[in-house]
Amino acid sequence: MGSSAKKKKEKKKDFQKPKLKVGKAKPKASNFTDTSFKSKAIVLQQQLAENAPNPIERFKYNLSLTSSRADTQRRDALSYLAGQLSTNPPINPVGTSTLLQKILPMMSDSYGPVRGQLLKLLRSLPADEVRPHVEKIMLYIRGTMTNISQEVKDDGLNYMEWLLDAAGEDVVSSAGCWVKPLRDFMSVLGWAVKATPTTTTKSGWTSAPRTTFGAKKYGQSFPRQMLVLAKFLEMGFKPGMPTPWTPGDWFGNISRVPRTPDPFGYLGLFKPPRDEDGEIYRNREDRQDIFQKRFRAAVEAGVDMAKKEGGTAGRAAATLDQVLKDGMSDYERTLRLDDDEHLWNGYII
Repeated sequence: MGSSAKKKKEKKKDFQKPKLKVGKAKPKASNFTDTSFKSKAIVLQQQLAENAPNPIERFKYNLSLTSSRADTQRRDALSYLAGQLSTNPPINPVGTSTLLQKILPMMSDSYGPVRGQLLKLLRSLPADEVRPHVEKIMLYIRGTMTNISQEVKDDGLNYMEWLLDAAGEDVVSSAGCWVKPLRDFMSVLGWAVKATPTTTTKSGWTSAPRTTFGAKKYGQSFPRQMLVLAKFLEMGFKPGMPTPWTPGDWFGNISRVPRTPDPFGYLGLFKPPRDEDGEIYRNREDRQDIFQKRFRAAVEAGVDMAKKEGGTAGRAAATLDQVLKDGMSDYERTLRLDDDEHLWNGYII
C-alpha cells in the first residue's frame, strides 16, 4: 500500500503547476542564453570612406573597388558607377578616358553578373565621349569574342553591338577595326578561306568545327554570331552622305592641298607594303574591296550551309545574306598599284 500511494503521488506531482511567489522570477532553463547585452557600434576599416558625404570621393572609392578580388564587390561597384552616370546631370569626376582605362579589362571577367553590370555602365556613357577611344575599346572586344569561355564570347557580342550603336561609323573607319574584327568573326563562326589551293574541294573553303552549335546550352550562340556579323557588315557597307558639288570644287581639288591623310596612298609610292589588317578603310568602296578579296567567298559558303540547317540559324543566315546582297550589289573592283596583281610585269622602273 505504501508503495502504491507513493507512485500515485509522484504521477500527480507531474501535473501540478508550481505556485510562483510574487516578486520572484521564473527559474531559467538549463539551456538559457543571455541576450541582454547591447553593442553601440561595429567599426569597419572603410566606414569613413564609404559614408563620405562628398560624392566625388565616393565615386573614386567605388572605381577603386572594380579591381577587388571579391566578385560581389566588383559587381556592386559597377552598379554604383552606372547609377551615377545615369543621373541628370551625370556624375563622372574622373572623365571617360580614365574610366574606360579602369573598366575595359573587366570585359573578360569570369563572373557573369560583373559583365552584365559592365554592359549597363558602358551603355550609360555618352556616345560623343566614346568615339575617340574606339580603337582601344575594339582591342578588348576582340579579346572577349575569342575568349575560351563561351559565356564570355556571348557577352563579347553584346559589347560589339553596344559599340556599333554608339559609334558605328567610327568603328568601321578606324585603323585595324575592319579586317581584324572580320577575321575574329570568321574564327568564331568556323569559316575560313583556304590559304593555298592544295586540296581538290569544289567550294575552295574550309569549315572549322563549331563546338558551340547544336549544344543544348549554347544553341543560340551560332545564330547570334551571324546576326552581329550582319550588323557589323551593314555598318561597313552603309553609303556615305553625298556632298554637294559646286563648279569651284573642280579647281579646288587640283590647286588645294588634300585634307585627308595619305590621299594618294593607293599609288603605293614611297611606302612599305600594305598592312591590310591594320589599315584604315575610310570609305565604303575600300571596305567592299577588301571584303570581296578576303572574306566574301567564305561568308557566302557559310551562309548557304546555315540556310540548309534551318531553324534559328537559317533565319539568321537569311538576314546576313540580305545584308550581303544590299551591301555588295553595286560593287566594282578597283585595282591599286601596290596590289600584287603583276601590273608592272615587263616594265623597267
